[in-house]
Amino acid sequence: MKDVQQPLQDRVIKREKTAFTLANFGNIPIMTLIGAYLLIFYTDVVGLDPAAVATLFLITRIFDGLNDPIMGYVVDHLPRTKMGRFRSYLIIGAIVCSLNYILLWFGPLWAPSGKLAIAYITYILIGITFDMMDIPLNSLIPAMTDNEKERSSLSIIKGISYVVGAMIVSVGAPLILSNAENQITAYYIIIFGAVALVLVCSIVGALGVRERIQPSKHNEKYSIKDVLRIITLHPVLALFASTLLFGVSTAAGSSSNIYFFTYILNNRLELLSVVSMVSLIGLVPAMAMSGLIVEKFGKKRTFTFGLLVFGLGPLLRLLNITHIPLLMISSILTGIGSGIIITVMYSLQADNVDFVEHKTNFRAEGCIASINSFVVKAGQGLGSAIPGYILAATGYVPNAAQAETAKFGIVLNTIIFPAVLALLASVVFGLGYNLTREEITKMAEELRERRKK
Repeated sequence: MKDVQQPLQDRVIKREKTAFTLANFGNIPIMTLIGAYLLIFYTDVVGLDPAAVATLFLITRIFDGLNDPIMGYVVDHLPRTKMGRFRSYLIIGAIVCSLNYILLWFGPLWAPSGKLAIAYITYILIGITFDMMDIPLNSLIPAMTDNEKERSSLSIIKGISYVVGAMIVSVGAPLILSNAENQITAYYIIIFGAVALVLVCSIVGALGVRERIQPSKHNEKYSIKDVLRIITLHPVLALFASTLLFGVSTAAGSSSNIYFFTYILNNRLELLSVVSMVSLIGLVPAMAMSGLIVEKFGKKRTFTFGLLVFGLGPLLRLLNITHIPLLMISSILTGIGSGIIITVMYSLQADNVDFVEHKTNFRAEGCIASINSFVVKAGQGLGSAIPGYILAATGYVPNAAQAETAKFGIVLNTIIFPAVLALLASVVFGLGYNLTREEITKMAEELRERRKK
């Protein structure tokens, strides 16, 4: 694919890519820990009913569905500062979100009464405060460069940052939980350590990157009514729907894994860390090779293939749900799928920003990024809510030996439900996404000409 040569001063240099890596590290612990541990923390430590927690997750995600496009609109219309359109708001958002995050976990635990009400308030607020850091962060790639190779490089960096950051959390948290004197002490170490990581990485990362691509003077400011028009454009909607299904699939498996290793594999939490590391055998090569696969087959086919592999991998475990070698093979396959999905997804998102500008003359990084933010939070909410309802319906009892119906509910949450959603996502994207490589190249060239004029 032909690439337009950029002046040296407009290239994304190594130091800037390092800062971008840090900024993305700072985004990881918030939703990763919520997805993996908040459900069991609320049920087994705080003492809330699983069905009540599931309803909490579901209701607050409906609120977020209304909130995210509005937050994207707000970010796109915030005044430009000396640091650019997004970086200063990323720093402010990281500070506010971190304070909210502490209360989300420990507010219900510290309160003598009204625990569920505090959980509702802080969980609704995390939807808003996470947007304050997540939307500016996810707006950076299309603002940093319009060069296709640089965007692909930044997308890979973002994907690797997310994977490595999530891996650190996924390996470290179970080890802390299994070795601490009690659960509450373990959660204090995990959450306050996560907050320190969020603040340091987000602030240092935001200070180290540049925003090169600014809206043309002829770009229109879109209205709140135009948000629906942007979201329903064909490529935007296809990516949104498929990544939402993928997000729910990932979150359902993540929030249920600790139940599986506790109640199906008899408290073998150390295996949860091992599985996370084993998945790297598939994940790292897939991420490294994704650029070459995209170059040969295109982004659409590559992304669809990643979703298929991610969906088929867990189904192997149904041959014998307690067989550890099968569990490891399944983890490698889902690692391959996840590695492809994550690295290609953010490049597709940047292409959608250009597609929106080309079609509408709106520069809408915040709007497109808000869709990604919604996918992350809705995935976490729905991916934890539905398993919560299934646990309640199948007779789950916290901190006790489980009946066979409850064990089936755990297997349904951990294996079957995530696999079905991922396979459905591959169908939605494969049938719905209609941008070709040639159209993307032509579109980028036309936008460069517009900016020159």
